[in-house]
Amino acid sequence: MELFFLFLVMAMIVEGLVEYAKTVIAMQDKKAAVIQLSALSVSVLLCLLSGADVLAPLGVTFRVPHAGEILTGVFASRGANYASDLIGKLNAAGSGRSETQPKP
Repeated sequence: MELFFLFLVMAMIVEGLVEYAKTVIAMQDKKAAVIQLSALSVSVLLCLLSGADVLAPLGVTFRVPHAGEILTGVFASRGANYASDLIGKLNAAGSGRSETQPKP
């Protein structure tokens, strides 16, 4: 089970890094880029300040100091996006309308 969790965490970290890179390279929607990079910055800062590292308990260590905390920040910032999407869908389901329908 621990290996499965490690796989999921690493997959989300890689996906997050790729998505942020695509956003920065494209820079078509500057507002979205600023929002995403702000979420990433705040998340990484919070993980550095708190010492949060989800990889250390899974036995993953890095030679670079604080790399686990930085990657945990990437993981957390992508998780915030997924949580926001989930909350939006739950709110839409609770109000009896689809997420694509306009608000009254």
